[in-house]
Amino acid sequence: MMSSGDALSDIRAAVHSADRHFQIIDGGKDKKGGGGPPEAPQVEEDCPVVTIGHLDGAFYFLDRVGQLRVLKASQMTRRADLVALFGGNISWLKAKFPKTTKVKEKGQDGEETSRDVVVDFKINHAAEYLQRECFRAGLYGDHIQIRRPGVWPDPKGMPIVHCGDRVLVGAKLERPGTRIGNQIWAAAAPEPRPAAPCDAAEARALQQSIRDLWNFRIPGSDVIVMGMLACAYYGAAIPWRPAGFLTGGAGCGKSSLLEVLKSAIPLKFATNDASKAGIEQTVDGRAIPMLVDEASDRVDQRAARALLDLVLSATGGEGTKGARGGSDGIARKISVAGSIIMASIRPPDMEAQHLGRFTIVEMVAAHKGADHTAEHRDLAAWAKDIGPAMWGRAIAAWERYREARIVLRAAIGKAGCQPREMDQMGSLLAGWWTLTHDHVPAESEADDAVQGVIGYIRSADQVMTQSGTQQMIDFLLSQKVQMNRSTDRQPLNVLISRMLEPDRQRMQEEPEFQDVGYSRDNVAAVLASYGIRVVRANEPPGRSGQPALRASDGDGLWIWPRNAMLAALFKDTTFAGQKYIYEFARMESYRPPPKNKNGTERAVTIGKMKHKGCFWVRCCELGLSDDGE
Repeated sequence: MMSSGDALSDIRAAVHSADRHFQIIDGGKDKKGGGGPPEAPQVEEDCPVVTIGHLDGAFYFLDRVGQLRVLKASQMTRRADLVALFGGNISWLKAKFPKTTKVKEKGQDGEETSRDVVVDFKINHAAEYLQRECFRAGLYGDHIQIRRPGVWPDPKGMPIVHCGDRVLVGAKLERPGTRIGNQIWAAAAPEPRPAAPCDAAEARALQQSIRDLWNFRIPGSDVIVMGMLACAYYGAAIPWRPAGFLTGGAGCGKSSLLEVLKSAIPLKFATNDASKAGIEQTVDGRAIPMLVDEASDRVDQRAARALLDLVLSATGGEGTKGARGGSDGIARKISVAGSIIMASIRPPDMEAQHLGRFTIVEMVAAHKGADHTAEHRDLAAWAKDIGPAMWGRAIAAWERYREARIVLRAAIGKAGCQPREMDQMGSLLAGWWTLTHDHVPAESEADDAVQGVIGYIRSADQVMTQSGTQQMIDFLLSQKVQMNRSTDRQPLNVLISRMLEPDRQRMQEEPEFQDVGYSRDNVAAVLASYGIRVVRANEPPGRSGQPALRASDGDGLWIWPRNAMLAALFKDTTFAGQKYIYEFARMESYRPPPKNKNGTERAVTIGKMKHKGCFWVRCCELGLSDDGE
């Protein structure tokens, strides 16, 4: 075994006999020519431009301040376009892709030397780098969401408030250009932002003022209005965004109430004369509430109905996703999301799908001698002052809103509300509760809250009455048609009821119906001219001895949908074209055209003609018979 002394001798011999001895480095020269340690290597600065992706020869970026920019390949080698992309600051480009020139200098000793000086950047190298980074980022498509100002949900549903020059994520203000998942918050002009949350007392004071200064037909309307306000604060962060309609006669104060709501909402779009296309173009890409005064007080009701159609898409999910063609032949995508509150003397004609999204708040004129004009103006001014803090309260209470909505939605269901109505009313009540309370409602509190707005809870029968199918049936049966051999006109429901009666019963009981114009044959001929044939539950066999063709038990109708006179009855209505046929097909008793044994379509005799394509519906579902459910 080697001793420690021998090992030490071997190490010394190896060091002294090495080809190159260890040297102490003094550090070279400093900037003044003296010695010193070497300078630390400079840390390479990140590129101030964010590459997003590429598609069809176009390259997508966030420029130096976070705006979305799109450059074609030919623009990538243009100095002006590259400099604009970097906001006029080319220091990073010069450091990354330096373009140098030789500069001669004379030292103190008179000796001439030369050195490289960076004078610009190499455009082609910069373009190549940016294109490589875009290809590395991947294809650009609809999966990448460019967010403009508004309130958006993060991947977990939490509201993120984009205020243009800042993005509020949780309790922290980030700079635009922030990317979370596939959402990118692009820079925009500064917008209002939430303030520190106010107390629940402030929200309750606003609700009390609304209750005192306006007259509502249905009790609990002040709760509904506060719910509209709260849901408007959440922008697109809530999956179901209720829409509201303030309506009433002249002088009821609907416009002044809408003004209070406008004042209390810092970030919004408000107008008193806008079309659907105008709103889409103005609000495109933003998640903000839209407030429209005099929404349907116009001669052209088609424009008003178009606004209602905007509600159907903008107030749910990702909002309106559409495309519009431009004069240059390039399609432009449209995106609109947010709650909508309208005010008008009367709402336009609404279909069932609109009624499921809208809550109509009916207002009545102030009591005789009462004038609250000054109070309305003062309340709007106060609402403007407290609005940012109220907005901050709603955003800060996001988790409480979600929990309250679950509890309140269940309570609404127990009260007999239909599922679609539960979403609407649950969101409104949860918004009101979040603003005016500091805790999640208990089950008993939720039940009390629902009872306070019970006038707004629509039962199954009410929903059915207001459905599109029922509206179509009511319209059709009320249409008056010309009787043969007479100048008289009778509603279709009267004629169908006449055909459902037992033979000669009505002629015996009502002598005036002995007129030939109201005989069964004449009434059947009139109905046949509109493509309708009535078959009674106990219809006797025809002359051939064959039983009457039917598709189910009970009284029923065969209807030929291609009848021109029948289609003309629905002209200029919401059921024009083929829409009335679609509504018939939604009926429970609807049966499609019958088939022969060989599978071919069977013709049905209506009047003196046979027609293929006829369908069957029960008279009991039309309300003309009581022979079944």
